[in-house]
Amino acid sequence: MSTETTKNVRFGVLFSGAFPLLRAIEGSVLADKLGYDSAWFGEDYFYWGGIATGTAVAERTENLTIGLGILTPLTRHPALTVMETAALDHISGGRLVMGYGAGVRYWMNQMKLDYSSPMTAMREAVAASRGLYQGETLDGDGRFYSFDNVKLNFPVYRTDPPIYLGVEGPKMLTLSGEIADGTVLSVLASPKYVAWAWERVREGCAISGRDPEKHKMVVYVIFAMDEDGEAARNAVRTTIAEYLGAGGRPTPISKHGGVPDDTIAEMGRIYREGRFPTELVTDEIVKGCSIAGTPDECKASIQAMID
Repeated sequence: MSTETTKNVRFGVLFSGAFPLLRAIEGSVLADKLGYDSAWFGEDYFYWGGIATGTAVAERTENLTIGLGILTPLTRHPALTVMETAALDHISGGRLVMGYGAGVRYWMNQMKLDYSSPMTAMREAVAASRGLYQGETLDGDGRFYSFDNVKLNFPVYRTDPPIYLGVEGPKMLTLSGEIADGTVLSVLASPKYVAWAWERVREGCAISGRDPEKHKMVVYVIFAMDEDGEAARNAVRTTIAEYLGAGGRPTPISKHGGVPDDTIAEMGRIYREGRFPTELVTDEIVKGCSIAGTPDECKASIQAMID
């Protein structure tokens, strides 16, 4: 299987924290042997941790880019994040892509964290992380983070590992274009949403004078393929239900994916009761929020995403 297209689109694998830990590691090793470009590990609360999983994969692979997508700056100080990610980058021989994102509001509320201005937290975290990687001594107070003579006490493998932002809405997408090296679009993204998101990212690149052609775009896709198209679609319904239910409110991704506002509100209500609203995931929602079906159907959907 080719893992790169003529448009320089590369294919990787994503393992959420809910995926069985050892199977995620084994799957990543297999992906490396098959020639996939990257393996991505999220920080989905309250499941297996992405940093530790990514480190285990780094030790067992040779070529895979190890993507942390995403870590939320709301749960740990940037100095701690850099300590851990710098170790991973060293172990992997410089294969790390570091990802920051606001995280799911519901999860942040469960931990009683300040979600009043995730955009400010992201901006502060990226600036601090870059400074620490580049050997700076940080001092001063921000809204979310304070520093008093903070500097890494070890040599990093790279002073400039790429930092991507996992974002969704227009302001966050623009911020990513302005300050980040790449953007991670969450699962459920549709071709219409990807095109819309690119325009917001380009606006951000223009603000800071960054070259949009150098800005990388990572799109997470819920995927299932089977000669029996209905079996493939059924295989993704619960995963779609989990993500839509955890969000529980209309977003640009849900709107571009064709999910009615009242449906997603009901999904959120059911999710908060402790179960996944799988029964509300129609074929139309599956089509708008995943790539699932027969081989021919999946091929057409992948091409639409690339175009």
